[in-house]
Amino acid sequence: MSNSQKSNGYSSVGVVARARGLSAHDAVTEGAAVGYPGNRDSPKKEFPTLNPFIHNLQLTTLQKAQIAVMTVTVFPIRLVLIGICLLFAWFFACLSLIGRSKEDEMKPMTGWRRSVRPLAVFFSRALFFVAGFHWVSVKGKRATSAEAPILAAAPHSSYMDALPVTYLGLTSVVAKTEAESVPFFGTLTKFTQPVLVSREDSSSRQSTIREIQRRAAARGEWPQIIIFTEGTCTNRSCLINFKPGAFIPGVPVQPVCLKYSNRLDTITWTWKGPKAFNILWLTLCQFHSSLEIEFLPVYVPGEEEKQDVKLFGRNVRAQMARALGVPTTENSFEDGQAMMNAAENLNLPIAEDLVHINRIVRQFGIAANVLKEQLSGLCTAAQSSAPSVTLHEFAAHLKSPPTSSHLKELFMFYQKAGENVVDLRKYVIVLYLLSLPPFVDEFLQFCFKVYDRNQKGFLVAAELCDLLMALGLPLSAVDLLATSSNGPTTGDGPTTGDGLISGDGPTLKISYEIFKATAKKLQEYDRLFGVDHSADKRRKNKTAFDAEKAKRE
Repeated sequence: MSNSQKSNGYSSVGVVARARGLSAHDAVTEGAAVGYPGNRDSPKKEFPTLNPFIHNLQLTTLQKAQIAVMTVTVFPIRLVLIGICLLFAWFFACLSLIGRSKEDEMKPMTGWRRSVRPLAVFFSRALFFVAGFHWVSVKGKRATSAEAPILAAAPHSSYMDALPVTYLGLTSVVAKTEAESVPFFGTLTKFTQPVLVSREDSSSRQSTIREIQRRAAARGEWPQIIIFTEGTCTNRSCLINFKPGAFIPGVPVQPVCLKYSNRLDTITWTWKGPKAFNILWLTLCQFHSSLEIEFLPVYVPGEEEKQDVKLFGRNVRAQMARALGVPTTENSFEDGQAMMNAAENLNLPIAEDLVHINRIVRQFGIAANVLKEQLSGLCTAAQSSAPSVTLHEFAAHLKSPPTSSHLKELFMFYQKAGENVVDLRKYVIVLYLLSLPPFVDEFLQFCFKVYDRNQKGFLVAAELCDLLMALGLPLSAVDLLATSSNGPTTGDGPTTGDGLISGDGPTLKISYEIFKATAKKLQEYDRLFGVDHSADKRRKNKTAFDAEKAKRE
């Protein structure tokens, strides 16, 4: 920051302080309490809800060095050996499937086809051995198919969970219909005699349930069906809601707990984190990867649980959570999907909040059309009234009793540190992301509208600071706008007198167009507008290096 900026008081803290009549110390304290003072490293108010759909992989210098060495030595060898093992496993799977009719597929494999299974299992296990899973630790005793037709496995965190399926003798799985069309792996999936389900076909769920019930009634003739009960991959920090598929048949299930205990977690492949190939590459660059499978006692449902599938699932989940030593959360597949729908177009920290807000809204039982109706009314309320509201005022805006546990949880999520109020505007902009397709321009224009109190047609400095902090963005755009309005500018920078930006410091009048033009010039906003300043930065660094070199010479 230039000396002129500092002397004019237009640092990020200075703008906030002058806009609100605060001291610089109080402005810093307020920014830290909100948790978004333009610096993601500053503390955010803690909230006791985990986000199970994010995996941040941090590598130490030593780990980076190890991966670099193993990438050019061990990785290619392991990759070739995996290919060879996969080819052999695929061959024996193909052999056992030759000539099977549709009628045969409705029966468990017998005769010579069944005798081929050990060979397919051997090479499938060898594939994981050369990948670094040299042994699998086992606790407890696996029940027979007659004792427990269904194995309820959790947590589900990666495609590496194919290893437990392999260890269990390539037992039957519940898989998406598309899984059978994947080269090589599709044949192995078909070899397990899977129960297939299609998320696009509304009748598929009932067909799947009937098939599970049919096999369960066979009392040991079919292989056990392993079901990853969470229905999606998480980071194993908690157990999310269990899908009902494993519990609807009302038969005994055996809970199976999966634990990957490497110090560096290269296994987790969830909604936000390392991509599929990176997971494979990093895992193959580890000396050893560990897996522990724990078989819990068979859970036999009571009559009440047979009638209430959700109760059955919750009780099994509670038993598994105790064994794993992790908490439970009411999040589900739909919450991760809501986060990623927003994150695809908005690379903002606020997208991560959707995991929690979508869950609470689901528990409220608010339909999509009702959300849109609420959005319109709340937007008007946020513009015309004071943005900070109490619990009772918040309840009135949401047309919900203030005693509602879901409302209180929502209020706590947005509650200002040390105060019994929330900023209604923050909830409104997240509600927009849940209700409408999030595109950057439309979203930011809506945010400007929400934070424009009394519909002036522009934001003042304090309002823009509030908005940027709510979005988790730095305040550097406010700095640049403030200095640009108090002196000559060059190029296509903001200018005064055009009706878009005027005033001094906290009385700046900032339109969306000027904010966008200014933000695009700053590297801190690259992720928002998709502008890449890296070339400019390299060019400036080279120029500075050349100048320093010339000076030394």
